[in-house]
Amino acid sequence: MPTITTNGIRQNYELTGSGQTTMVWIHGIGSSLEYWSDDLEQFKNLQHLSYDVRGMGNSEGTPDAVSLEIWAQDLSMLLESLDIEKAIIAGSSMGGAIAQRFAIDFPEKTQALLLLSTSSRVGEAATAHWMEQANETESSGKIFLAQAQRAVASYNMDEELKSISVPTLIIVGDADPTTPPGGSVIISRCINDSELEIYPGLGHAPLHESDEPVQRVKIWLNSLENK
Repeated sequence: MPTITTNGIRQNYELTGSGQTTMVWIHGIGSSLEYWSDDLEQFKNLQHLSYDVRGMGNSEGTPDAVSLEIWAQDLSMLLESLDIEKAIIAGSSMGGAIAQRFAIDFPEKTQALLLLSTSSRVGEAATAHWMEQANETESSGKIFLAQAQRAVASYNMDEELKSISVPTLIIVGDADPTTPPGGSVIISRCINDSELEIYPGLGHAPLHESDEPVQRVKIWLNSLENK
């Protein structure tokens, strides 16, 4: 897979498919672009950009702390380096938080948002959990993962989400133990005219667990073409 140096790091990415519109796919914590390997071919007539988030997969990490803002900037610079002016931004879990941050910080580069199994805020209990996990991770020598765990331990984008005006589809399973559907409900209330789908019995990876959300995304993408 190709790599490119942007925003001070070497980023690993893959471009697949063809079409005038680009769709970016952002994976969750500790994962890589391979997370989407069975998904992208289901969505036709698009150019798909998947990439490894800083410090994960085959993208370079740095000794400094990371944040949603830094990750969003990484994506912005990657798009610029690939001469992509605007894209549909999709993200799962941590990737969904990055997608929200990207749409807030770079609205001119955001065509639409697909938010999967994610949240716009972190509560006190989750913060304590992530920080404890980060300390354990760091003690085992996984510095970059520990940085990521600290980065997702504390954020609240609720008020800033109200500035987003692009088409947004939010998908979550009601059996998701990691990001329960309440977080998606909050996002839907913050982003004007967003669409929310809650799927009974599905967990943290709805596109991998059922064809129903896949078909819903296809319908949504088709609606974007007609706008």
